[in-house]
Parts: sequence; structure tokens; C-alpha cells
Amino acid sequence: MNKNGWIIPLIVLTASGFLMELSFTMVTPFLPLYLVQDLKVAPDDVNLWSGAVFSVTFFISGLLGPVWGVIADRKSRKLMALRASVCLAISYTLCGLVSTVEGLFAARVFQGLSAGLYPALLALVATTMPNNKIGLSMGLLQGGMTIGGIGGPFIGGVLSTQFGMRNSFYIAGVALAIITVLIFFYCKEGKHEPIKEKKPFFDFSVLKSPAIMQMLIGSAVIYAALFSLQPIFPLYIAELQGSMDNITLVAGTVFSISGISVMIASPLLGAAGQKFGFMKVLLICLVLSAAVIALQVVPDSVEGLTFWRFLGGFAVAGLIPTVNAILSQVCPPEEKGQIYGFNFLTGHVGMALGPLIAAWAAGVCGYAFVIAASGLILLPYAAWLILCNRKAIK
Repeated sequence: MNKNGWIIPLIVLTASGFLMELSFTMVTPFLPLYLVQDLKVAPDDVNLWSGAVFSVTFFISGLLGPVWGVIADRKSRKLMALRASVCLAISYTLCGLVSTVEGLFAARVFQGLSAGLYPALLALVATTMPNNKIGLSMGLLQGGMTIGGIGGPFIGGVLSTQFGMRNSFYIAGVALAIITVLIFFYCKEGKHEPIKEKKPFFDFSVLKSPAIMQMLIGSAVIYAALFSLQPIFPLYIAELQGSMDNITLVAGTVFSISGISVMIASPLLGAAGQKFGFMKVLLICLVLSAAVIALQVVPDSVEGLTFWRFLGGFAVAGLIPTVNAILSQVCPPEEKGQIYGFNFLTGHVGMALGPLIAAWAAGVCGYAFVIAASGLILLPYAAWLILCNRKAIK
């Protein structure tokens, strides 16, 4: 790759991350409302079905993440990205076509079987970007995803209000189809040497690295914290405003607002990690995120909640890209796909368990308890990292 040959691939991968997150956030935050308004699920069953249809995708896709990662390492990371984008486009379309909650559950199962785009994008960034640009590249990828996260809930909320939520699923499918085109024509993967020697399908020896295990566990904890609120947040916002009036538009706006601060902070925190050390940046972001997420229960109005969501984005912005950057530094080049596959697995365990537990806890303890707990669970992980890396962070 020539001196500036990494720029076009980074633009393509960042655009793909943007469209991936746009498609995800156009529909996922509103699944509880889709159950009630379109699929006519009984109010008493909404929390349970919401947790189920949200979590099943992450359970299945997480389990398959390492498999897709190993195949990407041995065959082609670009091919794995194309497989995922095509299948996800189909799965989103199916979600819009269903007429029963059981049909939606089945479509979400297929979506889990289709997943793997995010670790493929990470592996492509980690293997095609110069080493001294990894922090910046991961930050820009996160920034692109964040812009999608800003637009997704708002666009999904507007579409749902004006035309019905099914249209959000269809447009999400189109976004995934565009990713397929971008990666196929513009993302150039380096020469991929096939592995000639016989070796086990999974090389579990890489998991013996303490640094890798710390980050894999971190992905589970962070994603559990960030995604616990997804099944209940629209309902919590409705509780704050005292009605379900325009709830998709209001919830979409509140969801989107933190994306603005994440978009601003992600590249800056990525560059800061490159300069001062990714572990230091991660620890600071963990502590600040825990505090700001927990404080979202303080306001008694939608406007107050929106302010804390915006403020929290500056801290949350440094969590995922910093973990990914540390993994890129500590794992062997030929194992990056597998490692990001394992990272995808642990992250999706958090994505699956967090919402499922939150949906149950919301019925027992209330929404405010779940929101506060989702932030505070980051603190024990931060303390453990400090104990394990005392010398490195001095």
C-alpha cells in the first residue's frame, strides 16, 4: 500500500459502519413499539417478548462470531463482510414483512445467523490501516457508526410516525445492500495467503493472553451496560412525558442526541489513546460513563434526560474503539479475524443478557433502577483493570 493508499479504504469502511449502524438504530430502539402497535402483542407480554426478540439475535450472532472470524482469517475478510451484508439486508426485509410476534422472532433468529459484519469491518481496519493510524482509524469507524446512530433513531421515528414502522425495516435492508456494493467495488483486501499447515479450527492459545481476555470480558460488560436500556427506554420516556403521544419521534430524538457528542469525541479519544495510552483513556471513560449513565435517572422530564444523554456521549465514545484498538495491538496479525470474532461473541453475550435481564428487572424494580444499574456495572470492571495493569498505567 502506498503512502496514502489507506485513505480510500478507510473512507469506505467508515461509510459502511455508518450505514450498518443507521440500519440497526432505525429499527432496534422501537422494537417494543413495533410489538404493540403493529403486531398487537398484549401489554402484559410486551416486556418479555421485547427482551426475547432483542436478545435472540445477539445470542446466535455472538456464538457464530468466532466461526466467521476464523473463516475470514483463512479465506477472506472481505468475503465475510459481503456475506454478512447480503444476508442482513434480507433479514431486515423479513422483519418488515412479518405479521405475528412469532414471525418476528424467527426473522430475528435469521438475522443472528446472518451477522458478522461488524467484526469483519474491524478486521479489515486492523489489517489494512498503518499501525500508527490504528487509533485514529478505529475512532473514525466509531465516528461513522455514531453518525448512523444519530440519524437512525430520528429517521426511524419519523418514518414510523408518518408511514408506519415497517418502512424502517425496508430502508434498513436497502442500507445493507449499499454496504455490499461499497465493499465489493471499493474495499481492496491485501493478498491473502492460505494456511497450508494443518491446525485446529480455533486457536484457543491466543486466549491465554491476559490483555486479550481483559478486553474480551470488557466487551461483554460494556455492551451489557450500553444495551440494557434498549428494550425499556421508549417506555421509560413515555412514562416521563405521561403519554404515548409521538413516542417514536420523541424516543428517536432522545436516542440520537448522545450520538452528536459521541461523534465529536470518538476521533479525539482515539488519537488521545494513540498518544497517551489506550488503557488510560479506557479507564477514564469507564468511570465517567458509569457516573453519567447512572445520573440519567435524576431528571423527571424528557428534556433533562436528553441533556444527560448528550453529556454521556462524550464518555461513552471512548469505550468500544479503545477496546478494539488494544486488541489490535496485542493480537497476532494472522489471528485478528478470530480475535475480533471472539470479541464479537463476548460483546453479543453482553448485548443479549443485558436487555433480557433489564426487561425482567424493569417489571420487578422499575425503570429507574435498571438505568442506574446499567451505568454502575462499569465500575467493578474498571477496578479490575486497574489491579491488573497497575504498572502499565503509572
